[in-house]
Amino acid sequence: MLNDFYISTSIGLVVFLIAKLIFESTCFFAFREWMLLLYAINYLISPFITYQLDESYITYPMKLPSRVYFEIALPGFLALFFGVYFFKTRIFNPNIEKIKADSFKNELLLKNLVFLGLILRISQSIFPGELAFLVYLISLLRFVGVYSLYALNSKKYWVWVLLVLLIELYFASIIAMYHDAIMWVLFFVLYFIYIKKPNILVRLTGVVLIVFFLLFVQNLKVEYRAKLADLGPANLESVIEASSTASDQMTSEGNLLNSLVRANQAWIFASTIDRMDRIGDFQGFHILGLYLEAALFPRFLAPGKINSGNKDIFNRFSGHTINTNTSMGLGVFADGYIAFGFWGVVLFAFGLGLLFSTTFLIIESWSKISEFYILFLLPLLAYAVRPDCELQTIINHLSKGLIVFGIFITLTKFNFVMGGHSNAKVKRSLMPLIK
Repeated sequence: MLNDFYISTSIGLVVFLIAKLIFESTCFFAFREWMLLLYAINYLISPFITYQLDESYITYPMKLPSRVYFEIALPGFLALFFGVYFFKTRIFNPNIEKIKADSFKNELLLKNLVFLGLILRISQSIFPGELAFLVYLISLLRFVGVYSLYALNSKKYWVWVLLVLLIELYFASIIAMYHDAIMWVLFFVLYFIYIKKPNILVRLTGVVLIVFFLLFVQNLKVEYRAKLADLGPANLESVIEASSTASDQMTSEGNLLNSLVRANQAWIFASTIDRMDRIGDFQGFHILGLYLEAALFPRFLAPGKINSGNKDIFNRFSGHTINTNTSMGLGVFADGYIAFGFWGVVLFAFGLGLLFSTTFLIIESWSKISEFYILFLLPLLAYAVRPDCELQTIINHLSKGLIVFGIFITLTKFNFVMGGHSNAKVKRSLMPLIK
């Protein structure tokens, strides 16, 4: 009976978030809802589906009974939910006309951001170590630039948006790692819905197309990696060849099961709970301290800090052993359980939500200079909100992002406060676009 309550509540939360995204996303920029839906899919819906399947279909089984899992995961998700909404903010209702006005005053600057971002994106592989991460952050300004230009004049700049997204998908295809590219595509979809406010039929059609797009990408990744194992170095020709097979099999049973595995961070969480309950070496704040040291201190001050993508902690606490070429992270729920068990999950999940909520407040303070700066929400959190992201990486991305983008805002704020045109002239010039 209690297990049914946990499951029905979990399904209800997912339905609530999907309904908000489909039916209300014309009224606000649905960033928080999309982020929470990602966590709900990974920690609530995917494990629920996994528990319903015959064991012969399951690649990575849940190592806990359903009731035990959900009585920990559901409170963790609710804690994250309340943390994300803890502070009231207006940034999810940006004034598009103000963004248009500031974009008009600084159209050349925004174009230069797009060009700079693309150049850095194309060349970022040549930069070493921590410098590469700095270049990566700066390169994300291309999305801020091109989304602002789209708000200014969608008829003129939709080609720019398409080009930027296609370039991102191209690089994702070459290395068969699509997470970032997919996030940027979906962010633009949410942004488009908020700006253009399409009718419900268009939105529902978009949902169907997105589902098929995600299934296609998942199967493309599998087919492409198989081709690389046979043919060698990555290239566009191999991607195109794999695309044909991927499109034919994207709704196959195998692809659906693979997609379930990719969206099920919960099996790592469940394995971590199983391992910790057997061994009992709870760490308190020790592991979190290692994460903070790695994220906040440069290597010359902390020469022994753990590297990004370090697998030692995962291999020790998850109950699984992975090699250095495999990309998996414990996730914040597992980190919380490693610290203090059940209450650690609640504490860490709420803390992460509060960290995101505090970031929203910082962005809101930037928006007092210009509405345009609200769009920095995307490069700051596009990677950090992924459920499979390591807590260390989330803290690192946010801390460095706030510094880099804070410096950028300091250097450019006078362009928006005092730049180019008088307000009256800007308003008159924008009237044809607004109409």
